[in-house]
Amino acid sequence: MSADGPALLVVDDNDDNRYTLTRRLTREGYTNLTTATNGREALDLLQSKRFDLILLDIMMPDMNGYEVLERMKAAGAELRNIPVIMISALSEIESVVRCIELGAEDYLPKPFNPTLLRARVGASLEKKRLRDEVRAGLARLGQEMDAARKLQLGMLPLVFPACTPAQPVEVHALMEPAREVGGDLYDFFYASEQLFCFLVGDVSGKGAAAAMFMARTRSLVRMAVQLWRKIGVDQITPVQIAEAVNRELCQDNRDRMFVTLFLGMLDTKTGVLTYVNAGHLAPCLLHASGCIEPINGKPAMPLAVRAGAAYQERTVTLQPDDAVFVFSDGVTEAMNVADELYGNERLHADLRAASALTPEEMVPAIKVKVDVFTGEAPKSDDVTMLALRWRPAHH
Repeated sequence: MSADGPALLVVDDNDDNRYTLTRRLTREGYTNLTTATNGREALDLLQSKRFDLILLDIMMPDMNGYEVLERMKAAGAELRNIPVIMISALSEIESVVRCIELGAEDYLPKPFNPTLLRARVGASLEKKRLRDEVRAGLARLGQEMDAARKLQLGMLPLVFPACTPAQPVEVHALMEPAREVGGDLYDFFYASEQLFCFLVGDVSGKGAAAAMFMARTRSLVRMAVQLWRKIGVDQITPVQIAEAVNRELCQDNRDRMFVTLFLGMLDTKTGVLTYVNAGHLAPCLLHASGCIEPINGKPAMPLAVRAGAAYQERTVTLQPDDAVFVFSDGVTEAMNVADELYGNERLHADLRAASALTPEEMVPAIKVKVDVFTGEAPKSDDVTMLALRWRPAHH
């Protein structure tokens, strides 16, 4: 609202009504008043000046109150959000009902009652003020969440290392939050010259809290690997990393959040993949021959549930050109408008069709399949995928 007080527009083709209404509004302390004699003049004024409230007569020649309302509601949000009080004779009550259905805020019967005028104008302006505050707050929140989304996605690696004879792994991944920020995570890096570490996780819950827990989990994995490299005499193993991260996540976990995590370490010399599955979905192993099998083994407890949880390490040996596809439940539990799940069968069929692709091609190809399946249905969970292929130089 301006420094001159709320801007009111009085629209009435009757000179006496305009005079009476503006005089009474002035007595109530409203001095920032503009008048219009018909609907077209009112719409022209609305294009050139900001108003906080419109008092609009129903029955006017050329363009009546209904048409003005319809034009306003069909216009942009700025006009749609201006409250409108209809001016009506008591005999026009059915017309008032129609105006309320078209989006009018309230009505004011003629002849004008000063007490009713004060109450309805004051209430409409207060509601507008509150709505404006809510909209401004939502806009600020949207900007903050957008910044948080960029920060979060900036934590995930978006540069994928080239496949070389010394580092013979092709890798690609994506994470798409269902909301502005999400609780899924992925990461990959070389834990040593020949040990390629990769992980995909899914934090319980959604929103900012899950995103922060996700960032903490990813950082702890990296820190644990770095510390182990400095002080460990043995080769780094996923179980040591998982148990160390679990202990840390259990500290001060007042909200009792947890994260499912698949943590794998691929020996790029031998093709042996050593992994821990902390409550996560079983990834898919895509053989170079085209057949698919899940990397099974009963999942252990998610991280951050119990500090003393023990994790079991398992291994699977990759053959040259085999690929691994790790994903979150936002993939298989993606739902279409008929409430059908994308599911494991569709995923396996689509992976078989994409098995000859590079990880850089495979991940977006599967993402497209999921998007086509879900169509217009709202997304209820984050979607995360990571694909890697072992390509040793001599085989």
